[in-house]
Amino acid sequence: MHRVRYLIKNVLDELYDLGKGIKKGQLQRQMQKLTGERVSHFIHSSTTKTRYERAMMKFCDFLEARGIKRDKHLNNLTTEQLQQTVDNYFRELAEEGCSKNTIKVHIAAMEKSLTILRPDIKPYLQNDENRIKWWSAGEASRKRDSYTDPEAIRSRLDETHRMIAEAQSLAGFRVREIARATYDKEKFEVTIHNAKGGRTRTLSFEHRKEDFERLINLIDKLKEQEYEKKLKDYYKDLKNACKATGQEYHSAHSFRYEYAQRRIEELKQNRKELEDLIEKYNAPEDIRECLKDENKIDRAADFILTQELGHNRLKMSRYYYR
Repeated sequence: MHRVRYLIKNVLDELYDLGKGIKKGQLQRQMQKLTGERVSHFIHSSTTKTRYERAMMKFCDFLEARGIKRDKHLNNLTTEQLQQTVDNYFRELAEEGCSKNTIKVHIAAMEKSLTILRPDIKPYLQNDENRIKWWSAGEASRKRDSYTDPEAIRSRLDETHRMIAEAQSLAGFRVREIARATYDKEKFEVTIHNAKGGRTRTLSFEHRKEDFERLINLIDKLKEQEYEKKLKDYYKDLKNACKATGQEYHSAHSFRYEYAQRRIEELKQNRKELEDLIEKYNAPEDIRECLKDENKIDRAADFILTQELGHNRLKMSRYYYR
């Protein structure tokens, strides 16, 4: 028996090995002559392979949380059960705030790799009605919006769900990152391992020790409860809380926006913390120079917030609070 994630990774590796020495357009033209369909079944660039692999490893996380870990588990699913699993996955991506384009990448990655392990899922993935439904859900998600009264929403959630939302608000976590977090009590640091894009980041709470104590307590409790296995209930409870408080549902991602909007003000107002974090997060020289110019302090704060949210472009932090 083999783990599904290794089988899918091997499929992607093989597709890349077959396609990297061939021009995609040339192969597509040849296939059109032979089959009437302009398509390439291979992967022709390392960038595309990396994007597909990231997407499919996230899908494998989703499968494993539902007990589908090995090839026998995947193969024991009926076609209808696998279709429902795929549909649930894309619904969750939309609820997490994934964009239309991100969902498109996940569909393409699944079409390349999962269909080799389970050919019966191919018609379902290629069905235009299904694809439009998944894309539209992603397009309609409004992850940029924060809640008007997030505390009122949290107070309506059951205990476990409230803890998830509070952890997101305290550290800017994506929902699944709580399970990937470890901490160092002596250094007042929290590290999120292998987060989005395979990146690992460390957050310093040296200037926020009360938040640190609350956060590590939440991390321990949520891990113990294996909260990831019940995220569908979290999103449902969150929707109900929004309805009860008269607020529009913007997904769990909005708690990251709450963190960003509060955090950017903290950084601007606490120059000592800003200076300490510029050093601790090993900022480049041009960012360090911003501390000497009052007109450029915002750029230094953006750098810190970008690091803490797990992005690598400064403009991404501004997307959360401007």
